[in-house]
Amino acid sequence: PKLPYDDASFDIVTCTVSFDYLCKPLEVMKEVGRVLKPGGMVMLSTSNRCFPTKAVNIWLQTGDLEHVLIYGSYMHYAGPFEAPEALDLSGPLSR
Repeated sequence: PKLPYDDASFDIVTCTVSFDYLCKPLEVMKEVGRVLKPGGMVMLSTSNRCFPTKAVNIWLQTGDLEHVLIYGSYMHYAGPFEAPEALDLSGPLSR
């Protein structure tokens, strides 16, 4: 996949509750790195709910902690990113 933007076009790239449905997430993350300006930020959010008929198999076979590690591995192997930081933004009743 190729994003239709020039190199270093964005300060921030976000993807909300959909990265787990991508068939080529590493390739997409490489493209995110290409269009992101140096020092820019990637924000990926996810949910503990999914559509099993749409999510990729690795997502269905893992839990919340592994999902964080999967996202981190996409960033690591895509290349141009600093070490990711993960935040749990769920409310106290959902933990």
